[in-house]
Amino acid sequence: MSPPIDPVRRRAAVIATAVTLPLVVILALLLGHANRHPKATARAGTGQPSVLAPISVAAPPTDPAAVAPCTKLLAALPVQLGELAPRIVHPTPDSPFVVAWGNPAVVLRCGVGRPSALRPASADLDIGVDGVYWLPVPREQGTVWTTVDRAVYVELTVPKAYPQPPLGPISDAVAKVAPPVCVVDPKQSDTTRLCTHRK
Repeated sequence: MSPPIDPVRRRAAVIATAVTLPLVVILALLLGHANRHPKATARAGTGQPSVLAPISVAAPPTDPAAVAPCTKLLAALPVQLGELAPRIVHPTPDSPFVVAWGNPAVVLRCGVGRPSALRPASADLDIGVDGVYWLPVPREQGTVWTTVDRAVYVELTVPKAYPQPPLGPISDAVAKVAPPVCVVDPKQSDTTRLCTHRK
């Protein structure tokens, strides 16, 4: 037969349990919240992207000859440029031939003027992407790429934040709607066919 339990000890045990149990529960809740907090932060960082503010861009000059080819090009462009989502653009003055993607914005302008860098010596700088030739001109904020072998000049401004310019999808769209009108090979005997001799 076991000895009787001392009432004083029993009361002390009950009090200790009554005090300790809530503390354990509170501590468990705190530790659980601390463990969940980094995951919530990570989810917040990878959740729905916030809506990007519209940007203002200088529109290309008005050129009736550019309307038909630029309309076709804009219809052929991808809605999303790789991982870059489309961006709302407010051209100045108003023009339908300006589109943009991403943040910082990659901006396309169709129907721009002949690039001043397009000279006889610039043929060595031309870069062919999917059959379309681009002339890159480095700027302080990035690089301006302009097609040189199509009926209209298409300009793509790519900020320095993008080490790999997204020329592939744009070149595919250009090639689909606009055939080449000149050649870039400087060894071409007929100089009138050279892109560097275009007006």
